[in-house]
Amino acid sequence: MTPDWRPKESIKWLETQVAFNERQISFRFTWEQPDPGGWLHDMLVYQDGEWQQFGDPSPWVANGEYGDHTGFYEDRVSFLLDDGSVKGAEQFGGWLTVHTGQRSMPSQVPRSDVREHDHFGPDGLDKTDIRKYIPQACEGEWWENDWRAVRPQHELDQLKADGVFLDLPMWRAHRSNPKGYGTDHHVLDYRHSDQGQNTYTAQNWNPEDGPEYMWNPDVVDAGALDYHDIRDGTLPDQQDGTYALELEDAAEFDPAVAEWEGAMIPRRPLREPSGSAADWKATGTWEDGQWIVEMWRDLETDHPADTKQLHPGEVYTWSPAVHHGAGQRWHWVAYPYRLGLGVKPDYVGDQYTDGTTELVAEGFTGENPNWDTVESHTIPLIFPGTLTWDDLVSSAHSRSPEIRDAGITMWELYEKDPASFLP
Repeated sequence: MTPDWRPKESIKWLETQVAFNERQISFRFTWEQPDPGGWLHDMLVYQDGEWQQFGDPSPWVANGEYGDHTGFYEDRVSFLLDDGSVKGAEQFGGWLTVHTGQRSMPSQVPRSDVREHDHFGPDGLDKTDIRKYIPQACEGEWWENDWRAVRPQHELDQLKADGVFLDLPMWRAHRSNPKGYGTDHHVLDYRHSDQGQNTYTAQNWNPEDGPEYMWNPDVVDAGALDYHDIRDGTLPDQQDGTYALELEDAAEFDPAVAEWEGAMIPRRPLREPSGSAADWKATGTWEDGQWIVEMWRDLETDHPADTKQLHPGEVYTWSPAVHHGAGQRWHWVAYPYRLGLGVKPDYVGDQYTDGTTELVAEGFTGENPNWDTVESHTIPLIFPGTLTWDDLVSSAHSRSPEIRDAGITMWELYEKDPASFLP
């Protein structure tokens, strides 16, 4: 990630509708995204005699000139969901999960330090970086959050059994949308994928020999897309074109067929998901500079160990985010909202914004909601920069005692609508 990379927009407006019936909950999201190409992701390109990974942020999403910067990164929408089990989630939303040392932050922990750690290294989670976690995963007061002081595994297991984790489903324009699913995750000591099999995997490759797979030439001529065409603006159609490599359409890589200047093959083939990872169905359409995404799942799933179970008449904490052409910290996020399933929540944040912080999922009958009759909420999402939980609970922060007591919300803390962050 280029250190001084910033999105062209400091705010996104996310139109949100929520509905439920006796069996499932459904979300519909609409947002403006004039840049096309957000359905391309992490490509292997044959260039200058070798295979190269083009997995950086998409070149059309950033301000400034970055020389030979190349990349393809999918658009996404996601949200954090809690049932009241995680202290601080209602007040601080996603800021509760962002800490000193996380990847893409200026303080990012070196890979070597992660590998040497008992919990995160080869004898534990076998990770190479630090990602989202909640402070309760660390020893000390509830708000203390030193990743090096992560709790023993048996204590983490008990927290998870007690529901002390954040649900994190997401829709991915490339890695899940072609399969008709979202992907499902949860946050405790790390941003874990839910149990089961996600919609995507990764193929082995190296610069000399290339990837494992290409497209079957009967599906895509010459086994690969043409990077030069895409670079010049001829993109595969998001709705009808072929741009994701599904395993059923793949063939063993043959350099005699697909090794030519500009040949482009996705690094992450798609597959059918299973288990808890497949709880969310989803579909998204980009047309005329706008994404429309629908996500739905059963209120009660077969996987309560890593999925928040939902019940009509109850209220939940909900915090959405949108990514465009980049991953990790470079996205737009909302302050936390209260979401009631058929009931109006009571949330103090309303007095600090011209909009609403209280959403009501509307009941419907039949198989699918009629979105023309469901109320739409306009939610501002802001670019969060590098503000971390450490910054908020630091004794240098003028209101840290209230923050440590979870006695103040992000809305109160700044006493203004996120839209006021506009330059």
